Amino acid sequence: MTRFRGRWKAVVATAGVIAAGLLFVAWAKMETVQLTYRIDDLVDEEERLAEEQRRLRAELATLRTPAALEVLATELGLVAAAEGQIVVVPDDPVQEPVELAEESDEPVPSVGNHPADEEPVQ
Repeated sequence: MTRFRGRWKAVVATAGVIAAGLLFVAWAKMETVQLTYRIDDLVDEEERLAEEQRRLRAELATLRTPAALEVLATELGLVAAAEGQIVVVPDDPVQEPVELAEESDEPVPSVGNHPADEEPVQ
């Protein structure tokens, strides 16, 4: 009888280990399926976002055209600059700003207050 009990315990223990292993395999398979669905959703979202990015870049390129900017400026009530209103500021802040002449591309020296013209404060 004791011999039968010892075998019975071993059979129950083995069955428990097998059941635990099967539960683990089932859980791992379910996780794999769920992760596969999640990856598919993320790939779809990536494709959707890439298409939206292409569309937005095309829209931006269209809005940056001179014709579109002119229409938007008119809608905002902006007007073209009057003669003498355009001043080109050089990259070097010590150099004086240059005003473009209306008839040519030659720079015309600007007259006015400029930080480089002022005396240093002591």
